[in-house]
Amino acid sequence: MAYRKRKKRRYIPRGYIYIATALLAVILLIGGIIYAKKYAPTREHMELADYFQVYHENEAAVILNGEFQKLEEDSQYGYAIVDGSNPYLEIGFIKEYIDDGYVYDPSEITLRYATDSEIYTATLGSSEYTVDKNNQSNTIPVVIAQDDTVYVSLDYVDMLSDIDWVYHSNPDRLFVNAVGFTCDTGIVKHKSQIRKLNGPKSPVLEDVKKGEQLYILRDSGKWSFVYSEEGVSGWIKNRAFSKGEQKQVIASKDRTYNHISVGNNISLLWHQVTSQAANADIANVLADSGKISVISPTWFFLNDNKGGIASIASSNYVSVCHSNNIQVWGLVSNLENPDVDTTTVLNTTSARDTLVNNLIAQAITYGLDGINVDIEQLSGAASDGYIQFIKELSIKCEKNDIILSVDNYVPTASSAGYNRSEQAKYADYVVIMGYDEHYSGSEEAGSVASIDWVKKGVEDTLAEVPAEQVILGMPFYCRVWEVASDGSVKSTAYGINAIQSYLRTNGVTTTWDDTEGQYYGEYTKGDITYKIWVEDETSIEEKLKVMQDSKLAGGAFWKKGFDSTGVWNIIAKYL
Repeated sequence: MAYRKRKKRRYIPRGYIYIATALLAVILLIGGIIYAKKYAPTREHMELADYFQVYHENEAAVILNGEFQKLEEDSQYGYAIVDGSNPYLEIGFIKEYIDDGYVYDPSEITLRYATDSEIYTATLGSSEYTVDKNNQSNTIPVVIAQDDTVYVSLDYVDMLSDIDWVYHSNPDRLFVNAVGFTCDTGIVKHKSQIRKLNGPKSPVLEDVKKGEQLYILRDSGKWSFVYSEEGVSGWIKNRAFSKGEQKQVIASKDRTYNHISVGNNISLLWHQVTSQAANADIANVLADSGKISVISPTWFFLNDNKGGIASIASSNYVSVCHSNNIQVWGLVSNLENPDVDTTTVLNTTSARDTLVNNLIAQAITYGLDGINVDIEQLSGAASDGYIQFIKELSIKCEKNDIILSVDNYVPTASSAGYNRSEQAKYADYVVIMGYDEHYSGSEEAGSVASIDWVKKGVEDTLAEVPAEQVILGMPFYCRVWEVASDGSVKSTAYGINAIQSYLRTNGVTTTWDDTEGQYYGEYTKGDITYKIWVEDETSIEEKLKVMQDSKLAGGAFWKKGFDSTGVWNIIAKYL
């Protein structure tokens, strides 16, 4: 057997081994620290008061439909305050996000709200309120003020409007969900965290426990934005919860808006009456008109800033109409007395009450079938008071079996304050004033009611009002426009018979314009060009076709005295 030399083993000093082990431990520790810093979730907690930051005394943070409504530090007021443990919402916030039906009158420190059949009234600082004339009591003041800002008790809002809400303290925060809010719910599967942002390095807002319910607002893939039962909103990993049922805030208040219907074949004639003596001619007016179902005399107008009205109503006039099976809808206007400020009347609670009561009293006294509201040139500042007026008048009309109709411009951005969709809930009929496309104050000449303009007005109105409540107003007049060489214009109104006489006298030849749906003529005399878009039997029939095709409740015509036998014959084909 051959001899094999043994290999000499290298000796590593034990100290070196210790050093190497220590170095490896340090490397692993440093690596772990680096990994933890980069990848491991942070355990840092953020104070909720820093997250739900507010800037005013007694202010509560507002989370609307799951989203924190953060204010700037220099904001003049908070969206919500807490008085004791009672939360209140700022009136403007309520109107913008929850329910526009609350109307506050700062001059009389009064809050009004109309349901389908009742009027709620509360006064600043009082826990008492009324429903119509019945006294009710709340446990806390319904309306309070802080730093000249008005707030309404959330308990009171909850009684009248459809909301879902919960209040949490320390810090004060209010979760409010409005009608239409929908989200999924979730159940936490194991201990996890809700964080400020959707990442593991974002500060923790709440440590959630297994079984806690979450409300899931949006899903970004691996994370979801939620709010919890404990009143914390933020981000959580999707794997930390399982989805449950859907949460929804639906309209649950039992509101029924009743309407008095007189069918779908209404033929309404506006009768401009300027004196009590003029009422005596009603028999001749009816005999000289076509078959109508309603006449609306211009009997009432706003006469002071306290809700007073002037009246030239006549019992005999009503009797003659009723004997001919014609209803009488007395018209109330705001255009006759220039000293009246319509905005003041509509926005002042007591003045609005007086106006409503005066109109109802007149309707009862004279046996009117209806009231026709013709409030024009409404300022933006009067919008709330105007709609509240329509609501309050409607509620009292219904209780007295009086039909309420409301005259409206064709929808435009400038007339949005008339709020036709809200009108439609309360008024029986919404009347489109399908004329004055161009009017006496227009800066350029044009048709009083071109057919496409009328069609657009009807279409836009039907986007807000059911067809069975819409009456199309049509003009018995047109304008002769005088266009000077410098481009300035002025005009004069002519009725249907009068414009034909004018055309003959001045030798004007007219041609049919399909685009306008009217005959058009013009001539020049000196440095003035005269332009006429004619309203006659043919143009009125085009508008009646729009009424018929749109299945509207009927037509209305401005005004008696501008009509003709021929146009009534045309109307009889449709109404």
